[in-house]
Amino acid sequence: MADASAVEARARAAYFQPVSSPVETIQKDWLRNQLESKHHVMGNVYGSHLPMRVRMEMNIVAQVRRPPGLPSHNVGLETILGRDETIDFEDYLGAPEFSEHEIDSRAVLERTMGLSAGQKAHSRSLPPRAGVAMRKDMCSPLF
Repeated sequence: MADASAVEARARAAYFQPVSSPVETIQKDWLRNQLESKHHVMGNVYGSHLPMRVRMEMNIVAQVRRPPGLPSHNVGLETILGRDETIDFEDYLGAPEFSEHEIDSRAVLERTMGLSAGQKAHSRSLPPRAGVAMRKDMCSPLF
């Protein structure tokens, strides 16, 4: 019985792990390896403060996000990495604005805020009170 479970465990491990070739591994790790070697050279030439400063700038710029559903090009990070001076495959193919599928920004925002279709925001669920000026009343001309 233990022998059969060991064979089954080995079969699961063999069939459910993603198979990657060495070329795929190199492509996935290429940018990280380039940054590490670039920072190593910067540290040897200019001192250890420069690679640390560049890493801090990259972390700060990478934290800036747009609202969900809108494409984020992260121009600051591309500038630090030097990718703003080149035209690559990713720049003109596979852009989200050329996609066939529309993104419902409201649904994405509701999902990230934890609101489902049945729930409403607390401030929106209350009816307007009597005597409170509505927005359309405030925008109407006075004459």
